[in-house]
Amino acid sequence: MNLEMTNFQAVAASLPVEGEVCDLPNAKLWVQSNTDAEIAPLIQKLGATSIAEIERLIVELQKAKDHLQSEKERIEREAIRYTTLMQTASTTAKIISDAVSQWHPASNEQNSNTPVRFAEDM
Repeated sequence: MNLEMTNFQAVAASLPVEGEVCDLPNAKLWVQSNTDAEIAPLIQKLGATSIAEIERLIVELQKAKDHLQSEKERIEREAIRYTTLMQTASTTAKIISDAVSQWHPASNEQNSNTPVRFAEDM
């Protein structure tokens, strides 16, 4: 029969006393210390499992953070590269346009007055 502490005190109080008198406050401490001794390893095991799981999650989160940081840096590099490429392409197109307009100034004026004709119009 597994008695809880409150039941134990009630049962002990109703027993006839023979021989030495039982000191209930000390009995309570004895039962509690035995219970603590039994429960402590279980709590420690559960705590260790929880701590190990939390540490594993921290490692996973750190890996995810590192991955996101490296992706952020990669995207920033790609954006800078793309911006530089677009600026270079725009500058090159401007240089080519200026050079062509200097080589054929007469045709440039004629083309500005002539409507643009497409292949399907011909």
